[in-house]
This record gives sequence, C-alpha cells and structure tokens, in this order.
Amino acid sequence: MFRLLGNVIRLRILLLLANHPLDVSTLVTQLELPQSNVSHQLALLKRHQLVSAKRTGKRVLYSLTDPHVLTMVEMAYQHSDHVVKHQGHPYLRNQKNF
Repeated sequence: MFRLLGNVIRLRILLLLANHPLDVSTLVTQLELPQSNVSHQLALLKRHQLVSAKRTGKRVLYSLTDPHVLTMVEMAYQHSDHVVKHQGHPYLRNQKNF
C-alpha cells in the first residue's frame, strides 16, 4: 500500500478525486500529464481497489473507492512534518522516549 502511495502522480490523482468523481481528460488537464501516463496510474489504483470506475455515456468517471486512504495519506504527511521540524508527537506527551 505504501509503495503504491509513494508515487506523487498517484497521490495527486487521489487528492483530485477527494471531492468528486472525474474523468480521464479532466485529470489529464489538471495534472498536465500525457493521457497514457494518467490512464496507467488510474489502472494501478483501480487494480488495488483505491479507485473505482463508472461509465456514464462515453465518459468513465473515476472516484475514490474508500476515502480512508486519504486519512492514511494525511497521517503520513503529519508524521513527516513532525519529523522534519523535530517536534514531538502530541499523543506521546505522557510516554517516555525509548
């Protein structure tokens, strides 16, 4: 899961899909990447059940399968922020560091 989320393009796709479903052409425009690259990343996300696809007419709309994945991403960023700033973690204030 973390290897899958370690790709900046896939992370950007997930964040773009956080608010509403989007089609490939909209994602291509937003990401400013070739359609083949975006489609490849969507296929990986779909294979790992992070996004789903629904056909509406000629368009295929992609959406998050489970919004919990964004919680994982947010927590990873928060942890990284603590590490970079050399700050303690608020939930460990009453515990001794080992």
